[in-house]
Amino acid sequence: MKANIHLKIHKKMTSQDKLYGTTTMGVRGQVVIPADARKDLSLNPGDQLMVMGKFGKALGLIKTDEMESFVKVIMENLAGSGAHKEVKDYILKNMGKVFPESKIK
Repeated sequence: MKANIHLKIHKKMTSQDKLYGTTTMGVRGQVVIPADARKDLSLNPGDQLMVMGKFGKALGLIKTDEMESFVKVIMENLAGSGAHKEVKDYILKNMGKVFPESKIK
């Protein structure tokens, strides 16, 4: 992906990013999600979360039932950028079991 395309897409997709503070991992690997994050993201007890790693340094969580709409937002932001096919192929290769091709435009 070209650098200028990346910056344009990044700006659109990070406009709602928020830092909720810190948490500490316990000895069993458990963490507490800050109350503001749970409220803003409508997280409730029993919700299933997908755990993702990025760059071998970052950890992300997303509700599994929100993943499809998350991918749609990404793809909409990529439309016309020249990176749409590259990202679609990556998603299909790495997440095809979660998102059948028919759901990714």
